[in-house]
Amino acid sequence: MNPARHPYRLTPARRLADADPGRHIADMVRLVLLTGAGERLHHPEFGAGLGARMLFEPLDQALSSVVDVRARGSLQDALGDRIEVLDLAVARTGESTLEATLTYRLRPAGEPTAIQVRLGG
Repeated sequence: MNPARHPYRLTPARRLADADPGRHIADMVRLVLLTGAGERLHHPEFGAGLGARMLFEPLDQALSSVVDVRARGSLQDALGDRIEVLDLAVARTGESTLEATLTYRLRPAGEPTAIQVRLGG
């Protein structure tokens, strides 16, 4: 069974649209990165917390390190059986923007894929 697309869409035949496996994993990675700890009712430890709460933190090297550690740990916990994190770069771009670039590979031997998550400005 193929996973449903995220966000859910109906086909003209009134069925849930199937997701491309690569796109589905990319959507799940973004979901893990942007969900804050405590936002999931029955999974309070889920998520890296790079969403709205992070926007009010001071943008400095310490924050970049915290984001890196949180993101790697959350991705390993939530998707460690599906992806292998190859690289994660967190950089400050401008005065009010933080950008995370993640390179990962689908397990067992997928092609490397890179996605960007931008926070702020």
